Amino acid sequence: MAVNRRSAIKQLLYVSAGMALLPACLQHTTRASLTLKHIQVDGDQEKMLAELVETIIPATTTPGAKELSAHLFTLIMMDDCYKKEAQQQWLSGLKAFEQASKKLNGHSFLESTVPQREALLTAMEAGWNNKDDVSFFYRTTKHLTIQAYTSSKYFLTKVNVYELVPARFKGCVPLKPITRKIA
Repeated sequence: MAVNRRSAIKQLLYVSAGMALLPACLQHTTRASLTLKHIQVDGDQEKMLAELVETIIPATTTPGAKELSAHLFTLIMMDDCYKKEAQQQWLSGLKAFEQASKKLNGHSFLESTVPQREALLTAMEAGWNNKDDVSFFYRTTKHLTIQAYTSSKYFLTKVNVYELVPARFKGCVPLKPITRKIA
């Protein structure tokens, strides 16, 4: 009897462990690389945001916004520095942005080609003064992308070299005397 009871308990443990792991295996969305306190973004939305910031500031001879992690900066700033209402509006705009891409291009932003992505952003720029969630999402993301890029270590050391004092001191420059007529 004891052997049957042990095997039954063992099988019960295996089944319960399998039931606990099953939801994790069936999950269709990927996990985000950041754990945020106030907003919830999945891995697919994070990838879409990375491609959006790369479309806003693409890589040329200099790194693009994606390479400088502007999308992660955007998520952190949105999570830490914006009010709850703005966070909710941004999240609903994120979802609506994906729907706008499907409506304009026939598929998601990630599956769109670069010209299709640029066409979507051009359409967003044309509707810049709209007060809907999509416009708020795009304007805020664009602002935070530019802020992330222009405050990055790469930009401040390679593109626009930061100097503590705004101009260099040139102490050995000859001065010409000022001649004025006194009336």
